[in-house]
Amino acid sequence: MTRRALFTAATVIGLAGALGCARHDRWSILLVTFDTTRADHIGCYGAAGDPTPHVDRLAAEGTLFENAMSAVPITAPSHTTILTGRYPVAHGMRDNGLFVLDPGQVTLAERLRDAGYGTAAAVGSFPLASRFGLDQGFDLYDDRFESGKEALNAALNMPAGGVFFDERRAGLVNEPLLDWLGEHGDRPFFVWAHYFDPHHPHLPPRPFSELWAADSYQGEIAYADEAFGQLLAKLEAIGAADRTIVVFTADHGEGLGDHGELTHSTLAYNATLHVPLVIRIPGAEGGRRVAARVGTVDIVPTLLDLVGLPITEDLQGSSLLPLMDRDTAQRDRTLYAETLAPRLSHGLGELRALFEGRYKYIHGPRPELFDLQADPGENDNLVDRLPGVAASMRGHLAETIDRLAETGGATAISLDDETRRRLEALGYLHREASSQPRVVEERLRDDGLAPQDRVGDINELSLAKELLAADSTLEAEAAIETLLRRDPENPSYLRLRLQAQFSLGRLDEALETMRALADQGTGEVPLEPLLLAVEYLATAGREPEALALLEPREDDDPTALGQWTLASLYRRMQRQEEAASALARALAIDPDFAPARVDQAVGLASAGDLEAAEKELRAAIVQRPYYAKAHFNLGTLLGQEGDGRGALAAFDRATVIEPGYAMAHYAATLTAAGLGERAAAVEHLGALEELVPESDEARWARQAVEEIP
Repeated sequence: MTRRALFTAATVIGLAGALGCARHDRWSILLVTFDTTRADHIGCYGAAGDPTPHVDRLAAEGTLFENAMSAVPITAPSHTTILTGRYPVAHGMRDNGLFVLDPGQVTLAERLRDAGYGTAAAVGSFPLASRFGLDQGFDLYDDRFESGKEALNAALNMPAGGVFFDERRAGLVNEPLLDWLGEHGDRPFFVWAHYFDPHHPHLPPRPFSELWAADSYQGEIAYADEAFGQLLAKLEAIGAADRTIVVFTADHGEGLGDHGELTHSTLAYNATLHVPLVIRIPGAEGGRRVAARVGTVDIVPTLLDLVGLPITEDLQGSSLLPLMDRDTAQRDRTLYAETLAPRLSHGLGELRALFEGRYKYIHGPRPELFDLQADPGENDNLVDRLPGVAASMRGHLAETIDRLAETGGATAISLDDETRRRLEALGYLHREASSQPRVVEERLRDDGLAPQDRVGDINELSLAKELLAADSTLEAEAAIETLLRRDPENPSYLRLRLQAQFSLGRLDEALETMRALADQGTGEVPLEPLLLAVEYLATAGREPEALALLEPREDDDPTALGQWTLASLYRRMQRQEEAASALARALAIDPDFAPARVDQAVGLASAGDLEAAEKELRAAIVQRPYYAKAHFNLGTLLGQEGDGRGALAAFDRATVIEPGYAMAHYAATLTAAGLGERAAAVEHLGALEELVPESDEARWARQAVEEIP
């Protein structure tokens, strides 16, 4: 055991009385991270309206850190710091989707698993998918998400905006963890739950969409808090609450217009770096508030300290236990923060920051210095009025980067073609950055455009995407055209224009935009926009044109998704043999491609082989449990077989996965009405009327409910 570890063990024993608890080196750990959550939107941090009762209860029973800072306002690198206790300079994760965690880095899960803990995690969005390496050390790492929504009467799966990362709601994130805790909660465990919901687009489910109609961002946080409460209740139910350390935090905040930033990742102000942090220790005195500045980099050392494991020299944070002792003097930590995303994803300059004493220094193309005591909102730049302080902090920041980089390896960027296309299609990787080598230099740089000067463009992009996701297409189009006036050839902006034009039914204009997209690259239209065009053309009854677009591409480079889309086109054109062949090719390319398996099941059912169809559908659900269409079709099949209650359960499940799945709500309403289940029928009817109030389906569903005895 190192000298530092010996000191740590003594510290824990000495603090046991001060914290009002007995040391327990076999405590379990529950870590819950809300994505994109500002501290001032949590009730115990001052948010009005009681939005987070479960977090507030945790704070009343534990310790709240008033001034916790993230190391980086970006999901993947921030969570890597939370899970490794190391800064991005050392762990190497600098942006979403562009990096893979080196296996040589050691995560908290690995440390605890080696100590005999069971480890499980479930994450809510694509930036934390296992392909990026955060699964290191977890026995279970559940990263199954879906994208898209089912249109009411469309044969094809219509995209739900197609402009955001794939995600799943917090309630679905909980499901594998609740099951795992039920099976493994009798032994020491480490469980991590990540809720992506507060990230834009802000579209909370009912009733939070109604309760927080004036503040959908707050509604998403309130919904995530409810899911958090389910995990806390599970700890109580399995008898683990009194032996589990619970940590609640966020990866970063959200700009919400502060300093002109609507979202996050571009700037390095505290609007996106200040995060909530609450730690509850079994048996400890509750209601403690720590005013000293701390970092999310301190979470791993604190947890190791609490369970009696060594705090190794490679860790760059410090245990927070001394600060949790009422008799310990409160001293702000010196902290490092950065955002390299402006350079890596947008071709701008990068920002690095140092918190030291009362000051914060941000280095970049336009350096800034703030006195956080006198100016907590960071509105008064003192860099010219306090040149000595600025120069001193600049030197300390450079030294900090050198020191942190000594413990890290060379930064390697791993970006496969699929991920690159996906990031570009989503607007997370832009043309300005695509032509630059993605090499991170661990030094202070002041070259490039100041991100503060271009945050307006990035805001406009975020706004356009949010409006598209909310089906406010005309408003989205106006924002997109503003962007294109500034940069007419930007592929990300052209993709957004394409989607808006298709959504508005201006198909010929959209095809022109698609051709313009092809001119930006090799002359070949990227797959995602091409499939979008195919879907909208087919829905408009222009199947031959759709086929002419897709067939040559699939002949040259067949994909499971492309073959499945071809099969859908062939069926619409009554070319059943070709449809069956395309479906078979899709499954040959990817046997786990659930959409093709579902369509195969539909074909079997149509041919009268219901048993084989049900087998295929259940196999598809095993492959992709959050694929709403599989559950919908299973419900339809069970209804045909006379199993009304089984059908209703399947339709219910489809709407839990995709609350906007209108056809599933319609089917559930009719099925519940047929079973005499008035409450269920009324609930689904309400959702259907909210989604498509003027549709024939809503009218027929109302009639069915009115006829319930």
